Amino acid sequence: MKHYSIIGAPILIFVSLFAGTTSRAGAQCDCPKDDPATHGAYHVLIDKELSSSERMPTAGPMGFAKTMTVCMFFDPTNKGYPVDLKLVVEGSIDGRTWFPAMLAGRETQAAVANGCVQVTPTRFVRVGWPPAANIVAPGPRVTAQVQVSY
Repeated sequence: MKHYSIIGAPILIFVSLFAGTTSRAGAQCDCPKDDPATHGAYHVLIDKELSSSERMPTAGPMGFAKTMTVCMFFDPTNKGYPVDLKLVVEGSIDGRTWFPAMLAGRETQAAVANGCVQVTPTRFVRVGWPPAANIVAPGPRVTAQVQVSY
């Protein structure tokens, strides 16, 4: 019986030393700091009057984001524009070929009058009037921003 306690003591000491070194290694972790610049980004896409004949401002490349939120605002009461007019979001992988951005997790095109929508992340994003809209210059003042997280 005594030889079990002689063998067990060194094993117990070894296990306690190993547990102590792993907890100290965690305390000296070289983990990334909580720096918002490395965890996400935001861009102001538009902050001006926008007509349907103007080219839509583009943001990107955004890298490989996990989430993307686009916030859009314009004053629909100004200059007699249609009440149901909405801004649309378009996305691109290469910055040349554009397609309608979809609401995250749905098969619905991202469009809103005044609000924010979470869209499926793409490398490039732009906001503008739908193709069927006929907004003459100068157009209403549009503010659009995009925020991504990595």
